[in-house]
Amino acid sequence: LPVQSAITHPRPGAAVPAGDLTVKGYAWSGGGRGVVRVDVSLDGGQSWHVARLLGERPVPGRAWAWVLWELEAAVA
Repeated sequence: LPVQSAITHPRPGAAVPAGDLTVKGYAWSGGGRGVVRVDVSLDGGQSWHVARLLGERPVPGRAWAWVLWELEAAVA
């Protein structure tokens, strides 16, 4: 299973004012592979930012793994 992710904050369609924004979400994988990185785009894929992974890292070799992540970025 390739790595999948979802954004939990802000919600889809939310009005986001200019300034600092914290984007939050979770990511998961399978096949005994842990999530090592989450990339987030705020401009439709033109540029990418590496999110910070939160919490403890899952034990390697498990059938699946998930992690919470967040990204702090400036929005114009």
